[in-house]
Amino acid sequence: MSLADTDVLPAGVAADGAVNIKSLARLDTDGKTVDQVLQDLCRFLRGTELEPEWLCHANLQDDANEAMYGAGHSRPWPEPSSYERISVSVCIGNSEGWLIHVDFISRPQLSDSLDRTYAIMPLLRAKVFSTDHAWSLARLIARLIDAA
Repeated sequence: MSLADTDVLPAGVAADGAVNIKSLARLDTDGKTVDQVLQDLCRFLRGTELEPEWLCHANLQDDANEAMYGAGHSRPWPEPSSYERISVSVCIGNSEGWLIHVDFISRPQLSDSLDRTYAIMPLLRAKVFSTDHAWSLARLIARLIDAA
């Protein structure tokens, strides 16, 4: 990265790509689609020390069956409420590396029923190769999108 590139670095990112998570402003997700939030995250992470191997939609093919494949690219970014939230989690990959999951978790409003069902809609996925990188990236994404 050249000195000229440092002029376009987001606040909280040093010239060497180091990220100070506590000094970061949150991304503005109001009125944006899943694709727009993904592009904002990609733009932010490009050139930082936390840039993942890949960051993509959970619904890779933008399939209309969101119940099966996750949120479509043009779906509005979910707004958390008392019964809904965005979750960032880390799990081990199938072959190698670690995956970061960004999901929307919702549940029906409480009723007289004792049934406490939840629905999970996958939004985004990222891959890295080390545990420390995975947890650092998950913390950064949670901070940027104001997730639980």
